Amino acid sequence: MIDLPKRVFSMLGRQNNLKKSDIVKHFMQEGFKRSTIYNIIKRYEIDLPVEDHPRSGHPTHFDKKNLKRLQYATENRVEVSQRKLARKFDVAQSTIHYKLKKIDLKYYKRQKAPKYTKKQLEKIPKKCQKIRRQITTKDTFLIVNDEKYFTFSN
Repeated sequence: MIDLPKRVFSMLGRQNNLKKSDIVKHFMQEGFKRSTIYNIIKRYEIDLPVEDHPRSGHPTHFDKKNLKRLQYATENRVEVSQRKLARKFDVAQSTIHYKLKKIDLKYYKRQKAPKYTKKQLEKIPKKCQKIRRQITTKDTFLIVNDEKYFTFSN
């Protein structure tokens, strides 16, 4: 949204001959809600400024430095406990939850890899041989490194 209140204020200031309903229709065609536009017009009529004043309230316990530390502690890590993080940062678990939500990080539970069925175990050597034939030539040297070790000849 490109500063909608400024646009509505400028339209009201420039063209006094336009009705409110015309202005509302214009901005509704752009996809804005009717109530939003009427609220902005009301602000114009009672001579309130375009910009809102900063809101008052209790400052957050989490500063930018702690937020950065939290991001580094949780990014690309599965199953990081929010309770342990709360103890580490000396805040409530709900604070950690809201801050993770704010920086768009999600909690992922560790999942075990499924066991192979007998049918899948029988297919593995054949599929590997097929892949090897597609990839290799006389001059190629293939190194397979994974948690499971097997040869292409069973």
